Amino acid sequence: MITSFFPGRVRLRAPIFKESDLVEKARALLQKSDAVKKIETNPLTGSVLIEYSPSKVPMEKLLPMQDFFARLAAEAQHFDGSAECRKKISGMLDKLENFF
Repeated sequence: MITSFFPGRVRLRAPIFKESDLVEKARALLQKSDAVKKIETNPLTGSVLIEYSPSKVPMEKLLPMQDFFARLAAEAQHFDGSAECRKKISGMLDKLENFF
């Protein structure tokens, strides 16, 4: 899920990020933060790049992100596109607001 990470940049990759409704939800939540500078998505590869201001987001706040994305990745393995799966993933994505 997290393919690269260093202060100011996080790249995520997973098949669920090929789903436009889920990507747009994640984008909308992340763009609420003034710390997020830019979000790039690639629906063909299921990649999301988040660029943020590291001075506005201390590392201590980002460390729990690893656990969150591990849980999201585990849930994504069972993603079948159904309304039930979308609802569960969407609910998990709501937690993105806590990181930025």
